[in-house]
Amino acid sequence: MPQGQDGHLADVVPTAAVSEPLSPGVRVSLELPDAGTCVGVVDSKDDTVVVLSLLDDLVDGDLETGVTLDLFMPRPQGIYHWLCVVRSLPEEQKAELELLSTPVFVQRRLGPRVEAGLQAQVRRVHSSRRGTAHEMQVADLSRGGMKLEGPFQVRTGDTLEVSVDLGSPVQLTGRAVMAYQAGSGRFAAHVSFVDGQRDAIESIDGYIARRIRH
Repeated sequence: MPQGQDGHLADVVPTAAVSEPLSPGVRVSLELPDAGTCVGVVDSKDDTVVVLSLLDDLVDGDLETGVTLDLFMPRPQGIYHWLCVVRSLPEEQKAELELLSTPVFVQRRLGPRVEAGLQAQVRRVHSSRRGTAHEMQVADLSRGGMKLEGPFQVRTGDTLEVSVDLGSPVQLTGRAVMAYQAGSGRFAAHVSFVDGQRDAIESIDGYIARRIRH
């Protein structure tokens, strides 16, 4: 996951440019300290203040005022990231956030892609809970992410845990930056890996190198 340190300002930036990519109705996700990802929709924004309707059910203590969080907005080309603080919880399933940084844009896929055609177990992770494992196929793979295809409907913004055999079992965590229906009963998702998975990325590098050689 991008840490959001480079380019972040110590104080709130009093300009509409901070929240410019956000607009009412856009789906976003909050990375909660101990509860995984919470998906929400932008209700309104005013310069550096954003109000969200939360789509995931949270338990007491998952989201509290004064806590600093990472806010993500997936787009087909990549994902926007802000550092923010919870200003208030005005009502149930609502959160008012203060944006503390200008947005950092992370490109969706970096490096060479190779066709994979590998079977994988995919779980949705949110609010500290790991969902049921679903069979999906890794259609292509790069060191920055993968394309998943199969009968499991992934939502844009979902945090996913993917278990796949790349010569040895590997478990990867990523965020769906784009998801869509790919046919009758089939879905596709473009997944960007979060940071901090060095061993898994080294396994991907080795797999890609072997595929390119052959």
